[in-house]
Amino acid sequence: MSEIKTMLEQMDRYNRLKRESQTEDRATVMAALKACGITKVVIRYDGYGDSGGVEDCQVEGGQGQESLSVPMQTKLVDWSSAETTSHTAPLREVLETLAMQYVDVEHSGWENNEGGAGNVAFDPIADKITVSHTENYISYEDFMHTY
Repeated sequence: MSEIKTMLEQMDRYNRLKRESQTEDRATVMAALKACGITKVVIRYDGYGDSGGVEDCQVEGGQGQESLSVPMQTKLVDWSSAETTSHTAPLREVLETLAMQYVDVEHSGWENNEGGAGNVAFDPIADKITVSHTENYISYEDFMHTY
């Protein structure tokens, strides 16, 4: 029983650290976008059949795509130790990772079966991140008639 309790405590710690790092990374990303003069970034994602990911990244303002090569420091949370470590990556990679984290908040497993697609819009001026998501599904209608 103590093994299960230990695992649950680790899950709680991991989830708490993940939320905290996501909040910090969000603030860091928004500040970086403003500093680069970027007014909007839209990350488009798509997937089905148990795989999917980022398909496109559109940038408004700043130096366009060049602005996204700026290195940024973020936090990674390791599941096995439930500890955070620093990680440096280009702004574009950080944006893509953060976008997919926000998609997973409400639509975890979106890429499974028929999948889904959508956009994650970063608006540093309004300090908003908006996820627009579409779930794909197959619909059947069965009919039986006896005369």
